[in-house]
Order: sequence, then structure tokens, then C-alpha cells
Amino acid sequence: MTPETVGRLRAEASRDDYPSMARLARALYELGHDRREVLRECYGVTFPEELFVVVDGGMWRLELRARFTNQPWQPAVPPDRGGPAATSNSMYGTELRLLAEDPDLMPLFGIPAVLFDTPDQVVCYRLSELREGRSTVFRLPRTAPAAKARHCGASMLEVLHREHLQAVRRVEKQLSDPRNWGAGSVDDEEVAEEYAALERVRELQRRVAERAEG
Repeated sequence: MTPETVGRLRAEASRDDYPSMARLARALYELGHDRREVLRECYGVTFPEELFVVVDGGMWRLELRARFTNQPWQPAVPPDRGGPAATSNSMYGTELRLLAEDPDLMPLFGIPAVLFDTPDQVVCYRLSELREGRSTVFRLPRTAPAAKARHCGASMLEVLHREHLQAVRRVEKQLSDPRNWGAGSVDDEEVAEEYAALERVRELQRRVAERAEG
């Protein structure tokens, strides 16, 4: 990888063109940059440790109540772990729309709706907050304009913990409801699955705390 090639990839890279960001990230890894340096080069900010803890956990293998975006996650996955993926996933359209409306927002994941009267949600960092060293996160309905984004927590894992705790309480309540039978009913296995997901989030939080102490 020559300096000229990397310079060309830097010039071509744009958040509204995911493949160009993936190419730049791969080139930076080839030059020997670590993933924190790669993300800083790609987005101009330092990302919180919680993001790297989630990447280490395997993101999609964690089976959380979250549909992860392409950026910044994929550029954070080094080539020796199979990243960054060459093509984008189904969250790309949402990323592009929010980028066009508010480039300061960095979408992280979508949370699927569980009730008919609540839409899917998107949780985001703000680049301006990251530049100030804050991991503050913001939330908005997936189809809402970016201006609807509102502060929802001090960190991504705080929000994920809250979401999974609510899911546990919801299925426990449904399990104990006398009307819980037939199609759409909840059983002990589903409750156990929600508890397991909550414990995975808590383990991620413990790893962040351990790294901060170390």
C-alpha cells in the first residue's frame, strides 16, 4: 500500500458512500493502524471504549435487541476478523437519510418495535459530543426527521441495558398474565432468552469498567 494510494482513498472516502469508507479502513489497517486510529482517521473523532467492547463481543453474535449500522461498526472490524465488510446491510438507507439531514448524527443501531403503537427506534452518537469526550446517545423513531433526535442516555450500553431490562419485565408480566395462551403467548424459554440477553449487556458493561480501571 503506497502513500499515494492511501492519499487517493482518503480523498475518495465519504460517509455517504460506504464502500469508499470500507476501502479506506482496509488500507489504513494494511499500513499498520489499529482500529482506534482507523476510526479516528475515518471520522475525525475518538470513539468510546464501549464501541470496541461490543465489536470484541461479536456484535451480531451477541443476539441483542439491536440492528447494528454499517458505520462506524464495520470500519472498526479489522481484516484479521473478516472486516470491514465490502457491502452494506439493511440499515444503510436509514444511515444515508440521517446523514443528509444532520451530519453530526452517527447512527449506531436500530431497536425493533415490540408494540404496535411504538415505531422502530434509532440510537445515535453525535460527533460533536464525541469530540468533547462524551459518549452521550440520542434516539429518534426510525422514520422521523433527524431534528426529532433527543438525548436518551449517557452511553450506548446504558441505553441497551435499559432496553433489555424493559424487555425482561415485559415478558415476565406477560408470562404471569392469565390471558397468556395461544398465538403470541410467552413461555419460560422466551423469558430465559431475554434474561440471557440482559446478562450479555451487563457483561459488556463490566468489560468497559475493567478496561477503564486497567
